[in-house]
Amino acid sequence: MASGFQTFVGSGNLTRDAESRQVGEAEVAKYSIAINGRKDRVLFLDCEQWRPGGVLPYLTKGTSVIVQGELELQTWEKDGQQRSKMVLNVNRLQLNGGRPKREEAEEFAEFPG
Repeated sequence: MASGFQTFVGSGNLTRDAESRQVGEAEVAKYSIAINGRKDRVLFLDCEQWRPGGVLPYLTKGTSVIVQGELELQTWEKDGQQRSKMVLNVNRLQLNGGRPKREEAEEFAEFPG
């Protein structure tokens, strides 16, 4: 169940390699980014990107990205307890250099979600 949407733009580094799975006919990639704030504060944000296409091989731990999307509060029940987390539904992703896995990759690339 989802509720409450807000637009968000942020930059950070992937904290782990992206994982993908098929949902019906579509693919969804899940990853997390760390966004550095003021005074050594770090925001860890879970991201979901539908139909990631050719960007998936580049979404590896440490990769610097700029993400844009809609924040969604996901809620569920586990062991009788109500749980929730904030997830960014990425609709635009920009890679910020780094070392891509493929040799033919450009130093800068942008992938709409």
